[in-house]
Amino acid sequence: RIGDKEISLCGDYRKLMCKPSDVTFAVKKYNDPLQPLINTDLMDLSDTSTKSEEAKKDENVLFGMVIGFTLPPSAYATIALRELTKRPTSSDYQTKLELSGKCERNLV
Repeated sequence: RIGDKEISLCGDYRKLMCKPSDVTFAVKKYNDPLQPLINTDLMDLSDTSTKSEEAKKDENVLFGMVIGFTLPPSAYATIALRELTKRPTSSDYQTKLELSGKCERNLV
């Protein structure tokens, strides 16, 4: 323990790496970036569901992945997803993302 309060840091250590459990995934095709790919809690409560229609072939088809996993305590899902997708989380990058047109395809 360090006696000097200016250089002393309190807190707990976290594991540098951890392995998620119960990993599931599904690839979904869609056309509307505003349409949810999975049911939200509100949809479940109101007994409504997502549109199950397949993406139309004549329009630009978008692909999405629905991922489910369990992490141990003090592990962050956002960091796991960032590592999985290899996309930056900077505000500059995030402000360029759009929900219309080709979505993220124009940034790759």
